Amino acid sequence: MATRYLWTLERADHDLRSGLATVSELTAILAVENLPGVAPPEWLVTALLLDEDEEGAASHVSPLGWTLAIKRMEAAA
Repeated sequence: MATRYLWTLERADHDLRSGLATVSELTAILAVENLPGVAPPEWLVTALLLDEDEEGAASHVSPLGWTLAIKRMEAAA
């Protein structure tokens, strides 16, 4: 079973979005969000994965008014 990430996207003037997704699903979600000032979604997701702390959490706060946070959920064996 693939590892899934609990994610939350907060933006000014938008409803909070959140969900549970694999890396590829999260990348696809971000591709349609049209976040201002963002590198390709693959780069953003990769950067978050590299920044995960020991508990599997990471976040990016953009100076352009949005925040994306992820938390790794352990895959069931």
